[in-house]
Amino acid sequence: MSIYSEKVPSKPFKTVTVEYFDDFESDDGKVTPSWQGRGRRRIKVVTTTRHYKLGSSKGDPIVSVTYEYL
Repeated sequence: MSIYSEKVPSKPFKTVTVEYFDDFESDDGKVTPSWQGRGRRRIKVVTTTRHYKLGSSKGDPIVSVTYEYL
């Protein structure tokens, strides 16, 4: 407990969730080395950001989702 009358926020201001997914793209038209096999493996990164206490009077977060391939 603080000696100052500070209000402790009940929810965070911002949360960030990062998820990683394997994505295998198979394309028979590509020429690949014999050791690699067919297709191409890619990593998909999904980042979800939630901002609280910015716009809605109901307390709903502002959600943004970005997709990126590595």
